[in-house]
Amino acid sequence: MPRVKTATKEQSILDAATRVFAMRPYHEVLIDDIAADASIGKGTIYRYFPTKEDLYFATILHGIDTLTDIAGRATEPEQHPARRLERIAVEILDFFWDRVHLFPLLPPQNVRNFDRHTEMLRRRGKLMRLVQETILAGIERREFRGVDARIAAEMFLGMVRSMVLFRAPEDTRHDLVDNVVGVFLQGLQRRDA
Repeated sequence: MPRVKTATKEQSILDAATRVFAMRPYHEVLIDDIAADASIGKGTIYRYFPTKEDLYFATILHGIDTLTDIAGRATEPEQHPARRLERIAVEILDFFWDRVHLFPLLPPQNVRNFDRHTEMLRRRGKLMRLVQETILAGIERREFRGVDARIAAEMFLGMVRSMVLFRAPEDTRHDLVDNVVGVFLQGLQRRDA
């Protein structure tokens, strides 16, 4: 009789895959590494995910969903749009701080399969909407000037992406977030000139 798949086991595999893929580039990761991290047999992983690529894609989707949920919960109690943007930047930075190898979560153009690319964009869209709604709230409250909120949200996420990718070892989370949010909200122009 075949073993029954469970949501708990799948979650355990995805959590282990996230840890292992976060430590090394895709091509250096073996399914054996993930199985060892999850304390299960390699065959169990293949029962849930037929290929390493399937597991990696599921791990990316799991990461996008996790990040969006974390950012959403972190911003819920915050009423001020500028502070909500700060919370979103903090959560993204914290999520990727030790997971740089999972960074395809934000730039989905690396996916070759059209259906997978479409699904990644759909899932990333939830995070985009969170940022866009925050910008629209700021415009509505007259805290932000009128801009195209969709383009502004893409710009903000692009700045956060750069913060994650190009941070130096001596950079602190606080300074990185302050820089991104400050430049996004106020630009680079001096106000005293």
